[in-house]
Amino acid sequence: MPMILMEELAGNWDRLVVKDAPAAAIYDNPVFHQQSTVGSFSVRGWYTELRRIGAAAREMLLTAAATDWGVPVRECSASNSIITHTPSGRSRSFGSVAAQAAELPIPQQPELKSNADFRLIGTSPKRVDLAGKVDGSARYGIDIALPNMLYAAIKRCPTLSGRLKSMDDTAARRMPGFHTTVPLPDGVMVVARSYWHARKALAQVRTEYELGKLAGVDSPKISQIMREAFNGPSAVARSEGDAPAALAASTHTMEAVYEVPYLAHACMEPMNCTVRIDDTGCDVWCGTQAPQGAQHAAAAVLGIPAARVRIHTTFLGGGFGRRGEADFVTQAAAAAKAAGRPVKLIWTREEDIQHDFYRPAAAIRFRAGFDRDGKIAAFESNVVTSSTPTRMAAGPSFYTSGIADSNYADAIPNFRVTGVDANIGVRFGFWRSVNDSHNPFMLEGFIDEIARHLKRDPYQLRRSLLQHPSGRRQLAVLDLAAEKAGWHAPRPGHSLGIAALAAFGSYIGTVADISMKGSQITLHRVVTAVDCGVAVEPDNIQAQLEGGMVYGLTAALRGEITIANGAVQQSNFTDYRVMTMAEMPLFESYIVPSTAPPGGIGEPGTAPIAPALANAIYAATGKRVRSLPLSRHGLTFSVERASA
Repeated sequence: MPMILMEELAGNWDRLVVKDAPAAAIYDNPVFHQQSTVGSFSVRGWYTELRRIGAAAREMLLTAAATDWGVPVRECSASNSIITHTPSGRSRSFGSVAAQAAELPIPQQPELKSNADFRLIGTSPKRVDLAGKVDGSARYGIDIALPNMLYAAIKRCPTLSGRLKSMDDTAARRMPGFHTTVPLPDGVMVVARSYWHARKALAQVRTEYELGKLAGVDSPKISQIMREAFNGPSAVARSEGDAPAALAASTHTMEAVYEVPYLAHACMEPMNCTVRIDDTGCDVWCGTQAPQGAQHAAAAVLGIPAARVRIHTTFLGGGFGRRGEADFVTQAAAAAKAAGRPVKLIWTREEDIQHDFYRPAAAIRFRAGFDRDGKIAAFESNVVTSSTPTRMAAGPSFYTSGIADSNYADAIPNFRVTGVDANIGVRFGFWRSVNDSHNPFMLEGFIDEIARHLKRDPYQLRRSLLQHPSGRRQLAVLDLAAEKAGWHAPRPGHSLGIAALAAFGSYIGTVADISMKGSQITLHRVVTAVDCGVAVEPDNIQAQLEGGMVYGLTAALRGEITIANGAVQQSNFTDYRVMTMAEMPLFESYIVPSTAPPGGIGEPGTAPIAPALANAIYAATGKRVRSLPLSRHGLTFSVERASA
C-alpha cells in the first residue's frame, strides 16, 4: 500500500516511514466502508484512492515549488522526493516546500500516471518492516509491558455453548501473586502479579457450568445433520436453464458427495490484549484486523464513548480472519476494569484452539447429466454448511461462493446451485480464503471426476469449459500452470493433479506433482500461476502465494477440529498439527502480466492446493478423495527435498 502512494507521489522509498493508523472512520476501506484488513481487500480497495492521494500531494508540492521559483508548474517535475525545474536545472527537496504545499487547496481530480510510467509499482523494494522482524524490535501484542501492569489468564467452559453457573476461588486467593478473580459469561479469569502466578491461581478456581444446547453433539452427528439437509428445503443461489429437467432427460448421470471438517486458525501468536484505563479513557494494545471493532468492544465493557478508547495496533502474529474478532479485547477490558490497574491478558494455546471462531464444516452433493455427445447438459449442486455468521446476513450467495460464481457455469446450459444453512450453533469465523478454502476442493474434485467419467484429460476438459469471455483469465492461469508443470510429460513415476479458479478478484491455477508408494504421498513440487491484475509488488505476491499454499496444504493433509459432547477435542500443535519448515515442498509461482485493476492475493493461494493434491492422488492410485483431511484416509506425507 505505501508503494501505491509513493508511486504517484514520486517519493524516495528509502526515506519512507510507516505508522499504524488509529481507529478512525477516515481509514475505512473505500470498498466496504470499514477499517478492516479482511477479504484480500486492502490493495484492491485502496489502489485508486492511494494513487489519488499521492498524485494530489505531488501536484501540491510542484505548485508550491513553482510558485516560489516564479515559473510555470508544467516546467517542473518530481522524482525521488526532489522537485526539479527542467529548464534551469534548479532543484529542491519535498521537505523544503512541504509547509507551503500544505496550505494549498487539495486537487480533487489529480492526474494519475499511466501504467507505462510506473517506476515503483511492479518492482520489489526492501520491505519497511523487514529490519524490525529480523532484529526483534518489531512489537507484537504479547510484547507489551506497562508500568504497574498485571497479567490475566483465562479458562472457559469446554462445551462450546456452555455458561458459567458458579465458581469458588477460595483456594486461588491463597496463591502467591493473586490479585482478583473476574467471572465471565462462559468462564473465569484470574489476574495476578505475573502470567505464571495467574496460571497457577487459575488452576485452583473451581467452576460449575451449564453445558448448553451443544452438550451431546459430536462430529459424526454434525456430519449426519449436513447430509440429511440435502433432502430438505434449500435456497437458490444461482439457476440457469432448468437443471432438474435436464438431469431427468440426460442419457446418463453421475453423483458425488464431498465433505470438509471444522478448522481452527491456529495463529502462531495466541490471542492477547493489554488494556490501561485512566481518567481520560482507555488505551488498548493488540494485534487486530479491525481497530474500530476493538475500540467498540472495549468501550462497551467500560460504558464510555468509543472515541475515548485509543487503539494501538501491533503486528498480528498471524491473523487469517481470527483477529477480525474482538472477544479477547472484551475480556482484557473486563480484567483491567476489575483490577483497577493495567492488565495484559494472554490465552494459552489450548484456549486458542478450543475457543476459536471456526471455519465451518460443510458438505456438497453434486449431480451432473450428459447428452448423447458426452457434453455436460446439466449441473446441480447443493451446498450445506453447519455454521454461518451470526453478525451478518449470510444468504446462500455467501456460503456457495466458489460454486455459484464459477466460470464453468457459462459453458453449461443448465446450471443450478442451492444452499442450506444447517447451523447447529458452533461459532463461525472467517478463515483464510473463507468459503474458497473448501468449496473449490469439492467443485474441482467433481470436475475431475467428470473428466475421468468422460475419459477426457482433466486439463483439457477444464479448457473446454473456459472458452468464453468470462473464462479468459482463468484459462490463462490454467494454461500457464500446466505448461510450467510439464502437464503433458510428467517425470516417470510421477502423477499430476490440476485445479483452477477465480477468487477475491484474482485467478489462480495450481498443479501438484506427486508420487506414491503404498499410502505414502511424496509431494515433489507445487506450481502456481496467478493473474491478480496489476502486480504491485511481485516478491510479496510470491510470498502470499506460498503462505496461502502452506495454509491450504496443512488443512488438506491433517487439518481437523473434531467435537465430542459439544467440546473441541484438539488442544495444541501436538494434535492439531501444522506444516513445519522441513515439510515444505518445492514451490514455483508465476505471475501473469496484467493491466487489470488489482485483485486480492492474501486469500486465493489457499484455495487450489487441496483439489490439485487430491486430483493427483486419483491420477496415481485411482482412489477418489471426497473428504478432508487426507490423514483420515490412511495417507501419509513427505516431500522431495531440494539438493544442496
